[in-house]
Amino acid sequence: MATLPVKYFTSGMQGAPQLTNTIGAMTALLDACLIDGFNLKPIDTLTFADGVATARINAGHLYQVDQVVVIAGANQSEYNGEVRVLTTTANNFTFAVSGMPVTPATGTISAKVAPLNFDKPFSATNKRVYRSKSILSNRAYLRVDDALDPAWTGTYAKKAKVLMAEGMSDVDTVVGAQAPFDPARPLQNTAGSGSGGNAYDGWYKWYYARRTDGNADNVPPEEFNRDWVLVGDDRGFYLFNEVGASYRSRSGYCFTDFESFRQGDAYNTLLMATDAYTPASTYPGGYYPDANNYCNRSLNHTGKVLMRDHLQVGGNARAGFLGLNTNNAEQISGYRTGVPWPNGPDYGLILHPTYLRQESGGHLRGKMPGIFWVHNEQPLVDLAVVSNVTGYAGRKFLMVNSAVDYFGNVARFAFDITGPWR
Repeated sequence: MATLPVKYFTSGMQGAPQLTNTIGAMTALLDACLIDGFNLKPIDTLTFADGVATARINAGHLYQVDQVVVIAGANQSEYNGEVRVLTTTANNFTFAVSGMPVTPATGTISAKVAPLNFDKPFSATNKRVYRSKSILSNRAYLRVDDALDPAWTGTYAKKAKVLMAEGMSDVDTVVGAQAPFDPARPLQNTAGSGSGGNAYDGWYKWYYARRTDGNADNVPPEEFNRDWVLVGDDRGFYLFNEVGASYRSRSGYCFTDFESFRQGDAYNTLLMATDAYTPASTYPGGYYPDANNYCNRSLNHTGKVLMRDHLQVGGNARAGFLGLNTNNAEQISGYRTGVPWPNGPDYGLILHPTYLRQESGGHLRGKMPGIFWVHNEQPLVDLAVVSNVTGYAGRKFLMVNSAVDYFGNVARFAFDITGPWR
């Protein structure tokens, strides 16, 4: 069955899981986007003409242009596989097909939003271990613990404790290197301690429900569905999600292999999360909220970790993103850049690859896949898809808003949704 290299998902897509103030919401989202897909629909008729298939769903579908769906069940194999939606109406959508299949198609045919096709080697209630299936990946494990720790309270902020590991033998047991990890406090990221306002639970966390505006984790979060965007390929993904109601900002998280500048790099995977080992009664910081500034601001090493540095020995190494100015710690993607939108000489959008620089020694470790630094000031709107970008012929980019400040200024990234990334 054919597969496509890059996919993106949003909370506004029909059938998408929602991030609520409910324990288990994060693992449900990841299961849908990485493993299962969503919005399964029976196709009533499927026809072909001039290289394009038209699927009709009488009940309606709400699939979107550029969305990747997987077609299954057609007796004619040319129709089956992952396809990118070309056009839509309320009841129809079209996609490209190779060959000359029989038309109309026969069989019990269906469509659903295609997942990233990750592996899930271990799972338990609200706990998951995910891993790339790609033989080109170093196949690091991602452990996501979205369960209620005995030290925590169900009315507190909701978050999943996350770590990446070289190996795992079950949902709770790491084999080999892991990150983040402090040998002096080996359980800091995996087991809660204390109680009440003095409860500690996790170090690297993907928050998805927290009361914002300077409130501590023991203040009950607001009740609403948080907005989110996930973009990835078969070797990693980026997740931007709201946490609280104030400013409607998105935190920036990721788990992905990157293009390493070291040949044979066995540890070229980055985990990005909210870096906060604080008691429940203490506000952990990050006003807009959580990891936004970690993600957007160049040379901010907070919340970005590698299992080992480029020498492939020792413990964890922190890293930071870079745009064009390799020594400017105040550069923010799409925000106060000084470059107008549109850029005068070419009336264009100015994008640049995002590099990864190790904190120790300042070495450039590699280039991040799919994510591009935005050098214009506040260009386009959230989730806009743009093509014909100078220097990137034949590619489309999805604009994703992240941090918002008090004045409504928005940091943002551009993601290549055409691919392949590597």
